[in-house]
Amino acid sequence: MEQIRLISVRELDTYVNLYPQITLLDVRTEEEYRASHIRHAVNVPYREGIVWRLPRWKKVVVYCERGSASMMAARELQKLGYRVVSVAGGIQEYRGTNLVFSEHA
Repeated sequence: MEQIRLISVRELDTYVNLYPQITLLDVRTEEEYRASHIRHAVNVPYREGIVWRLPRWKKVVVYCERGSASMMAARELQKLGYRVVSVAGGIQEYRGTNLVFSEHA
């Protein structure tokens, strides 16, 4: 199995700006997603054995809070045939221009 490619939080804006050619996947809880997320991200909270229903023709860029859950999700997605990269450091490290905050957080 091929190793999961990691991108830095700095590279994330480049991927976001390529939208819609990617699926940006936030695997944190719904509450964490509502508090803040990356623009255009789809929230699918990660749990082992989840059934993924994502467009297979798009590259998937996965992030979580710090990076560990996104790596687990990325491995599962890769085994299922998705083209996937994971964001090292997660949203905790992200300081880019595509961060969206909830008014209710």
